[in-house]
Amino acid sequence: MAFKPWPADALEDVSTCPYCNTADRCLAYEGVQDWAFGCAPGRWSYWNCSRCLALYLHPRPTRDSIGNAYTHYYTHAGDQQTSRLGTFKQRLRNEYWSNRLQTSIAPRLGLPRCAAWATAGLTPWIAEPFGLRQWAQLPKGLLIDVGCGNGDKLKLATQLGWQARGIELDASAVLAAQAQGLQVAQGGYELLANYRGQVDCVVCSHVLEHVHQPLHLLQLLLQSLSPHGVLLLSVPNATSFLRRHYRENWRGLEAPRHLAIPAGAWLIDYLRTQGMRCAQVPSYPLETAIESERIQRRGDAVLPVDLRSARLLLRGLASPDMAQQDVTQLVCAWASA
Repeated sequence: MAFKPWPADALEDVSTCPYCNTADRCLAYEGVQDWAFGCAPGRWSYWNCSRCLALYLHPRPTRDSIGNAYTHYYTHAGDQQTSRLGTFKQRLRNEYWSNRLQTSIAPRLGLPRCAAWATAGLTPWIAEPFGLRQWAQLPKGLLIDVGCGNGDKLKLATQLGWQARGIELDASAVLAAQAQGLQVAQGGYELLANYRGQVDCVVCSHVLEHVHQPLHLLQLLLQSLSPHGVLLLSVPNATSFLRRHYRENWRGLEAPRHLAIPAGAWLIDYLRTQGMRCAQVPSYPLETAIESERIQRRGDAVLPVDLRSARLLLRGLASPDMAQQDVTQLVCAWASA
């Protein structure tokens, strides 16, 4: 992509950290471009908050202009796997998850119970989507997925018996979700205000880092929960061990769409001060490492060399503790429940 600057009149200064409101900071990276999707113009500077360790853009796109960074974003399209191989892979994944979680996710291969062992060896190859285990185990009720994209995860929740609804800002993604028969409303996260105290499970997966006022989103998420509701929250971790290795080439940056990335430890502490108890779920770093390898060599597509390099790196690095997980994945409920 030939370099184009972001229009100067569509930028705004960020004087304090969007998470802790501290002005003290240091420059982390400059000259970062949209190496993830190659569709957003501009070169960007990320700053490290000296207090909460968050990473954030300064300057950043204004609310009115940020949509220009999503022209080729991956949530626009629906599921395109209509080939026989794609259909088989989906049925195989559903069969594996069904057996692992002792539930039924359709469509599946339909193996008899005595043959469930046949999928047990797939664990290294099929990652369990964050939230799937909770959706299978929790009492079913109203589920809201904020920033549901094209609705792939929303469809899983529906199949597991949830009254699942989505909120999505992007019109193309909404159409893709609705084409699958899913209940998705077009709009921002502010639509959560319509569900105050009603939601049994609210999902916010990789949305917090995209918004201009992340604390406002966090407050609306908590206010939407019923007394026994559960929040499933995932977000890149500013203190990730992969960020430390790849630096400006870390896939978690995704400039300029990722406006502010919190540190996982700070996020947990914040939620606890709001009356939540939080359990952290380990994340799978391989995909991020592969993409970071591609970005590091400025490639347009992932090559076998990226997979080899990523696997070699992860074998050589010590397993990260929870504060250094590449993605912070939290299961939260009211401490008083």
